[in-house]
Amino acid sequence: MSLVIRDAEIVTASYRYVADVRVEGETIAAIGAELPAESGDEIVDGSDQWLIPGGIDPHVHMALPFMGTVSIDDFESGSIAAIMGGTTGMIDFVIPSKGESLLATLETWHAKAEGNAAHDYTFHMAVTDWDERIEREIPVVVREHGITSFKIFMAYKGVLGVDDEQIFHILEATRDAGAFVNVHAVNGDVQLLLADRFAESGKTGTRYHALAQPPRAEGEATGRVIDLGAVAGQQVYIVHVTCDDAVERIAAARARGEPVWGETCTQYLLLDDSLYDLPDFEGAKYVLSPPLRKKADQETLWTALATDAISVVGTDHCAFDFATQKAIGRDDFRRIPNGFMGLQERLPLLHTHGVATGRIDANRWVELCATNPAKIFGLYPRKGTIAVGSDADLVLWDPAATGRISARTHYSRCDYNVYEGFETVGAPTRVWVRGELAAADGEFTGTVGRGRFVKRAGATRAAVPTFG
Repeated sequence: MSLVIRDAEIVTASYRYVADVRVEGETIAAIGAELPAESGDEIVDGSDQWLIPGGIDPHVHMALPFMGTVSIDDFESGSIAAIMGGTTGMIDFVIPSKGESLLATLETWHAKAEGNAAHDYTFHMAVTDWDERIEREIPVVVREHGITSFKIFMAYKGVLGVDDEQIFHILEATRDAGAFVNVHAVNGDVQLLLADRFAESGKTGTRYHALAQPPRAEGEATGRVIDLGAVAGQQVYIVHVTCDDAVERIAAARARGEPVWGETCTQYLLLDDSLYDLPDFEGAKYVLSPPLRKKADQETLWTALATDAISVVGTDHCAFDFATQKAIGRDDFRRIPNGFMGLQERLPLLHTHGVATGRIDANRWVELCATNPAKIFGLYPRKGTIAVGSDADLVLWDPAATGRISARTHYSRCDYNVYEGFETVGAPTRVWVRGELAAADGEFTGTVGRGRFVKRAGATRAAVPTFG
């Protein structure tokens, strides 16, 4: 039995038009007007709705061991939450501790994900150290395991962070292997020094988490790694950009024609640092790195999305319970587990505050949340678009639907939601994962364990798209 979706307005990164879509098995078989249906076909009326490619979140952390605990959403709960918000693929980070083998850690991540995800997924590989073994393993990770993006941390000095010499080695090694580098760009020396100085002075509240990571320190690190990438002849993707200081450096590099991309996250577009001043430790709910910034930075980021200085919106979904996990740092902001949710909320909130307000159009929304992640990370055109031969990861979207976000109804296992009470305009009514109905009218209908790991081909400079 095949599926025919009739009369929906198809919205991709480039086009909007009304047509039928025929799905056979797991892929899109035909697109056109008044496609014929056969006996036994499932017919879905898509009139007055949009049909968009399923979102791809390029920045998530499922069941991540971090800061003395483990993030509360795993590949099961995280993928279900994603599907319920219109996202049908994610890229998680394999993060070895210093001294650990990349390949051994990759086996651990495969064991966490396999048989548990309800949609397809792939990985970035973090490099937290540098030695001859890591140098040997990087091309193996690319060639044999289909992972073509590597993550480095300039923050978290002494734990995950790498110094400039190590960064340069990693840039060269990944370049030679046909991969590229994602960067958490915050000056780790400044971050550690300021955090310790505040704590030694008895300033241990959540406000000081933000003050220990000033915007200028993010901008400095962003510019530094862009310059190191230019010297090494390597492509650089800056994750979770939060502020004007970083946007300026990314925009300048892109204006020079350098292969640099920026990613921001939903929270930096909608939440601000006044939340760190909430009483009774409530500010801990919003602790993540980099921290939330000023309202003025939100406007900078929205402009950057419209001008393509920023090319992707992810979430950095890394959720921790408030009552049991965030409480670890009640007496010291340095011990609060960094991170919160966002997978389910990304598409509705970007539609509400971007498309519905006219800040971006529907094509750009799809581009930021699905097509650009697929292109940059080697998943396109299998994912991230609606085309014959593409995977049938599809979302029927009602642009007029209204709702309200609440921890009582979200699918994350977290005991709170940072967007509690936010009203939304636009919602998925049906979601298909490789042709299988995975969500309908607010209920999960998919299959846990159906998600597959997707290998990606190694990239070259010519093969990786430059946007803008």
